[in-house]
Amino acid sequence: MEIIIIGASFAGLAAAVEARKTYPQANICLIDQEKEVGFFPNAFNWRMKNRISTWEEATCQLYEEVVASDIELLLETRFLSLSHEENVIQISQNGQVKSLSFDYLILAMGSCQVWEYQSQDSRERMLSCKSKREALSAFEKVATAKKISVIGAGQIGLETIDALSEYPIELQLIESQEWPLAKYFDQEMTEFILEELDRRNIKTYFGQTVNRLGIEDGSLVCETYEESIQADFGLLATNFRPNSQFLQGQLELDPDGCLVVDAFLETSRPGVFAVGDLIRLPFAFFGQAYLPMINHAILTGRLAVANLQEKKRPLKDVVRIVSSRIFGVNMTSVGLTEKEAQLWLDTDVVRIQQPYSQWDKEKLDFKLVLSQTDGRLLGGQLISKSDHLAQMNQLAFAIQQGLRIEDLLQQSWLCLPQQTALVPILIEAANYYYHDRRRREGDL
Repeated sequence: MEIIIIGASFAGLAAAVEARKTYPQANICLIDQEKEVGFFPNAFNWRMKNRISTWEEATCQLYEEVVASDIELLLETRFLSLSHEENVIQISQNGQVKSLSFDYLILAMGSCQVWEYQSQDSRERMLSCKSKREALSAFEKVATAKKISVIGAGQIGLETIDALSEYPIELQLIESQEWPLAKYFDQEMTEFILEELDRRNIKTYFGQTVNRLGIEDGSLVCETYEESIQADFGLLATNFRPNSQFLQGQLELDPDGCLVVDAFLETSRPGVFAVGDLIRLPFAFFGQAYLPMINHAILTGRLAVANLQEKKRPLKDVVRIVSSRIFGVNMTSVGLTEKEAQLWLDTDVVRIQQPYSQWDKEKLDFKLVLSQTDGRLLGGQLISKSDHLAQMNQLAFAIQQGLRIEDLLQQSWLCLPQQTALVPILIEAANYYYHDRRRREGDL
């Protein structure tokens, strides 16, 4: 069996490792255009914060597993096209065009950042950290910078601002939404971020969209409808799109460039699968949503392999879970925000702000979003000094299972030790809501 995987980021690496386990006799070929692969996208920030001393420390375990397996790894190799009729792809390697045949093809080229640059000069002033090559270049340029504009106050933008703020650089943050992390957190949960940005003297431009990037008087200019913002360099932390433009006309694509797949991740062509940042995922209430995240990349990479020869494991609705460490605080969002949920349902929320718990003496700020009609769990947001990602993953599972607030009181589904700080807060939230709802309904 000949299995070819295009793209050696998380989805492609996961698919390659899973394919070797599932099909030990198959010939597996993993192709990527970069010279070096397998690096966490946070490597740039880690290096800036001195969390790592060499770039190699940011290598993911999946890459090490690929190297240790009998998998052909073709780097600095560009995927050119897919034959219209035969199971053949064309690649470019060392300036030579070659053809490779396959029984199964897994497309895992990931995403790219799309922007219309006015000139090559403005392009060279923009920093990117998606690959090791780009991170190295950005690291060198930052050393010469006095002022940097970060475009986008999502995960990448805020984590980068956090890292850069430790250096003598004037920083500016531009965001089209009215508050940071607006896709994942409701506004009141992000107030401490605004306070910290102000404390670090970072100038912010919320509610402003960058329409044009240009060069004026030797400076990079980010133009919004309100003003022109100048800097030495800019860092684009938004505008991710599937890296699928060269498959137009060869496979069915959605208008946003995502490859259309069935429940088993097979594209419009039999034997060709797409995973990771190339596809939309089934998402509660949204139908399908574009969710370019590492955990989804790994999930779909493995799932595609399970369905190569027989379609037996359909992709189920995913529950979005996003976690970041920003300004020394862990922020995790699961499922829907209150703002999102209100688009479809009448909602209730419970917010527990517990300055000092008896379990680990730390501050916790937790918000639970529920359906007002039946108390079904819809989402949760947590801000804490300690890492409670494992517990929030359990909450994500509960949301996926359609559990109600009353189920939190039974605790057995949590499978967590009682001393874990988040568990009592979940139970407190459940008790508060359960009794408050009964009072409102006249039962108490």
